[in-house]
Amino acid sequence: MFDSIKESINEFLMDTISSIMNFAVGIAKAIVDQLNENIPMVNTWYNVFLAFATSLVVAVVIGRIITTLLKEADATTDATWVTIVVDCLKSAAAIPVMVFLQKFIQTKFTIPLAKAMFDMEGDFSAKAIKGTTEIYTGINQTGNAIKVGVGMTILFLLFFCIVAVIFFVKMSIFVADMAWYTLSIPLTAMSIATESFDYASTWWKKLIYYNISMLSQVLSLTICIYCFTNLSNLGVIGFMGSIGFGFLVIHTPHVIQDFWASTGVTRGAGRFGMRQMANMMAKRH
Repeated sequence: MFDSIKESINEFLMDTISSIMNFAVGIAKAIVDQLNENIPMVNTWYNVFLAFATSLVVAVVIGRIITTLLKEADATTDATWVTIVVDCLKSAAAIPVMVFLQKFIQTKFTIPLAKAMFDMEGDFSAKAIKGTTEIYTGINQTGNAIKVGVGMTILFLLFFCIVAVIFFVKMSIFVADMAWYTLSIPLTAMSIATESFDYASTWWKKLIYYNISMLSQVLSLTICIYCFTNLSNLGVIGFMGSIGFGFLVIHTPHVIQDFWASTGVTRGAGRFGMRQMANMMAKRH
């Protein structure tokens, strides 16, 4: 009688675990599939920002022309009209170039790679772990066997669910960040027309970094799920891999952070650049 009740409870828990895991993996796949979708309101505000930035470019150019004329009157300027014209042309060309660059990176590089990573194993499900009662110290069920109880399975599932939720939040932030990168294109192009503040180099470096960072999150989750669903064959190394790569979904890999530092644009510098742009816009009013 007691054994029958215990078996029923264990079966219920394992079915619940399977449902939660399959749901979490399905949500993760759906997130990647939706990365290429646009929010309609973002397109509306992009047009507003474009009109606003166009007006600012005109104001900046007129200001530079007046400043150059005044400096030429007392021969204190080294600026040339060619410089002003070139900056204006660069500013005008920057908008379509940046739009193309962002779309190309996301549609031809980031999103296809992200989908390919999730499709590498294809069958991500809880079936592989429902019958896992032992983890071997070696690969392919070699070495000593370590017993795995229902409690340990539930605990590990809880860790995976936390990883999946954080992954969902990070991907949601990525979508919002990319929307803001789109919205910032007109203002970034406007900064090129200024004499002392050009945010364009920071813009494209951070764009590449955020896309590579997102790919690292997807790959880490993919390997985490693979190790998790193949514990019976991978043994302890699979357990270590699922924990380690799961943590790297939460915390960006150090090599990606080093890549960010090697671009010469730190997070502090990026925030300083955005403050400069905000101050410059405030002075125009």
